[in-house]
Amino acid sequence: MVKTRLYFNEKKKKWVEYEGDDWKKFEEENNIKTINLHNRLREKLDNIKKIIKKKWDAVFIIDGNERGGKSTLGMTSAWYLSNAKLTINNFAAGMQDAAEKIEKLPNESVLFVDEGSLVFNSKDSMTREAKKLQKVLDVVGQKNMVFIIVLPCFFDLNKNIATRRSRFLLHVYAGNDMIRGRFSYFSPNKKRHLYALGKKNFGSYSKPKADWLGNYDKFELPFNEEYIELKKKSLAEALGGDDKGDGKTKIGIIRAMYVQRFHKSFKDKISTPQIANALGMSTETIYKDLEREIPEELDNMMANKRVKVDFAATLEC
Repeated sequence: MVKTRLYFNEKKKKWVEYEGDDWKKFEEENNIKTINLHNRLREKLDNIKKIIKKKWDAVFIIDGNERGGKSTLGMTSAWYLSNAKLTINNFAAGMQDAAEKIEKLPNESVLFVDEGSLVFNSKDSMTREAKKLQKVLDVVGQKNMVFIIVLPCFFDLNKNIATRRSRFLLHVYAGNDMIRGRFSYFSPNKKRHLYALGKKNFGSYSKPKADWLGNYDKFELPFNEEYIELKKKSLAEALGGDDKGDGKTKIGIIRAMYVQRFHKSFKDKISTPQIANALGMSTETIYKDLEREIPEELDNMMANKRVKVDFAATLEC
């Protein structure tokens, strides 16, 4: 079997295999959460547990396209690493929140940061967030914690964090059939080569090949409603923070969203250069906005709102 369904047995203080036929009924009757965990990933997570007990910290990265399921894989891993003891306090809405929660969490805790696509959407924000992240990692090391970084693209991290500070990479992807629930594992050595080669090859994950491929199932936290609210807070922090440049980020990402909607409506009638001309923007800016990933939370938030946007504004975003 590639995956094993598990639950944490409080009496035995360990994870045990569920051997029944109706795990959903088992969850309801026992007020317990089960996870279906890939066996090779379980081995890697068990290694992390051993490392933490030896007074080390452990950082790993999960990346993948928006709405691809990377948060689900991260939550499953975090649930296992915490022995089913996660609360909303183990999740951070951005780096500022992470720094505050680290101070309150006990040693050897798990901290999960789902940054979304807004954090690394400009050179300025990348630099700011990298500095914050490095400070957070310093404290993580002192407190022997597990730190899970979830973000859209591994290559957006700085070299030190991507290649040296983190232990491995889980890259979430969908095949040609667009079915969620797949990931590839890159070991420390493979991850270093990937960072160097992938950056040169326009963010490609093809060389070197992953060490192995895995899959995972849908999983929801017992406090899923709180987690959704936290993600909204994270989005709000990224869109409307006080740091210099966040206003540009806010306008830029909203502008990109409306450019994509405009393009979808008129792409069969007029060319991209004509769209650029109609919006008073350069063709280069249009292409950049069309390639930009729009967070699902923002898209849903703005779906029924009419917002006046100055498309002609020249912004570094």
